[in-house]
Amino acid sequence: MATEPDLRPPPASDSEPDWDKLDASYEAPGARDVVPEMPPIPDVTTLDPPTDNWAWAHYDDHYHEPRKAFPAPNRKIISEENPLEVDVFYSMRSPYSYLALFRLAYLHSNFHVNVNVRVIFPIAARTAKPGQASALGGRWYFWGYSVGIDMARTGRYEGIPWRFASPDPILADTYPPESASQRTAPMEKQPYITWLVRLANAAQLQGKALEYCLAVSPLIWGAATKPGEWPFHVEAAVNSIGMNYNAVIADIQANPDKYDAVWQQNQVDFQMTGQGGVPTMSFNGEPFFGQDRFNQFFWRLRQNGLTARQVPREPIVARPLRWPSSSGGD
Repeated sequence: MATEPDLRPPPASDSEPDWDKLDASYEAPGARDVVPEMPPIPDVTTLDPPTDNWAWAHYDDHYHEPRKAFPAPNRKIISEENPLEVDVFYSMRSPYSYLALFRLAYLHSNFHVNVNVRVIFPIAARTAKPGQASALGGRWYFWGYSVGIDMARTGRYEGIPWRFASPDPILADTYPPESASQRTAPMEKQPYITWLVRLANAAQLQGKALEYCLAVSPLIWGAATKPGEWPFHVEAAVNSIGMNYNAVIADIQANPDKYDAVWQQNQVDFQMTGQGGVPTMSFNGEPFFGQDRFNQFFWRLRQNGLTARQVPREPIVARPLRWPSSSGGD
């Protein structure tokens, strides 16, 4: 008699995986050698959300009274001199952040709104307690459905070049999904993510975070490089947006606290939205989680007077295949 498969997460193991012999993604020979030595990273976990976050303060179940009233719509004239401001909490390891990226860039370029991209550490790092799986990887359905089916399907639907990252920016025991421990390697054994996050934070300090994501994320997620080889192209991508890669790396190595303060503040502000996943788009503190909430996010901006630019501004991207109608709906 056939038996039903065990869909529970695998039990935690006392033995640590061999992080150099995982079969989670392909890594071209020499890929790790291009990553410069990074100073030790402070603790990146965010396990205790603030109790006064936006979502909890505005919690409305149609029975209990919200602690704070919902923000009233903006009635000021939206123009070049008075644009709307939004924050986008973004992860370089998040495929869904990448799948929202071109709509966010088109919004920034063609409308009177500043899209402030704020890169944080991925949920696999922020929620991985020592010796355990991350909050995301520990869900039995995530890898089979999201990674195995939905991400590629979403890319095709949105008309966005797509391939799962090889190598994965986060080293984790994820394959095969039905039996892997889903444990994330300790930060001191992560070859890529600290490099990517601190470079993103350097770009944020230079007002180029959106440009950085447009230059680097397609290398990782968009099949813009050969499988396993995206780390070889990061330096050129950073230089292509007017940053000096070697100078930035030297400053990160000399002054890590300067850059760590950026992602640390980003993560504090992210938790204050009341969300834990990325991408999260935040307007007036209100979170819109997920690339599939972009139309609702755009609708909210339209409610608050969003207007189009007569002339697009840099960075310029093509109009996305799936763009909301002028009324803000689908």
